Amino acid sequence: MSSDIITLLQLDKALSSRVVVVKEINRCDSSFITSCVLNHCIKNKIGIVVVSTHNSLQHYQNVGLRMNYNLQRYLDTGLVDFFNFGEYSTNNLLMDNNLPELLPQVKEKILSMQQKHQTVSVILDGISHLFDLNYSLRQVNMFCKELIELVTSYNNSFVVCHCNEANEDDVTCVMSNLLSHKAHTVLEVENLPSGLSADVSGHLTIKYPGLKFDNNHLYTLDIKPSKYLFKLFDRGVKLLAPGTV
Repeated sequence: MSSDIITLLQLDKALSSRVVVVKEINRCDSSFITSCVLNHCIKNKIGIVVVSTHNSLQHYQNVGLRMNYNLQRYLDTGLVDFFNFGEYSTNNLLMDNNLPELLPQVKEKILSMQQKHQTVSVILDGISHLFDLNYSLRQVNMFCKELIELVTSYNNSFVVCHCNEANEDDVTCVMSNLLSHKAHTVLEVENLPSGLSADVSGHLTIKYPGLKFDNNHLYTLDIKPSKYLFKLFDRGVKLLAPGTV
């Protein structure tokens, strides 16, 4: 049941390389987006590198099993690579009291994957956690810029960046806005303001800022945000039109 999300992000279309930014609002967790994208990449044999600072490999493995794919199997075959950047940075701090440079290790994994697969995409599951590791806004922004340029230089590849916004005057909000200016698609994920519900898990707002640069006039006519409700299940997520629940 991940097809709704893939269609919303337009990852099922043969478009040029693109950047997808997922904004987590009001402490909402958007990790289900990563699991849906992983499912799509595995089904379509798309090489994918997950750069994680938020969730562990075991988390994505457990969710994948519920969605009928075994992530470990595709890690073993080389279709998927997983890099726990948070753990890597913490270990460096404990060993030599220095934060590692952001790009070299990630770039090495991407270039290695590109030797095996025609298309290699990247998921960054927690950009905001880089600030928790004491990286500066300049460092994180430069890392994202260079990574996006590296990945999108190949046709049909994409970068998915998850950003948790703490509040409007926080560095996390600044970073998510900087990324949104680079994005073709922006997906805002938000908890229900009224609290928990048995029927609905939260709100989604999808924006396509990249369409205003598209030469196809049929696309540029409709660039208004679209709003949905979503419901999470063990096997995926279902989108619902507002007012239908």
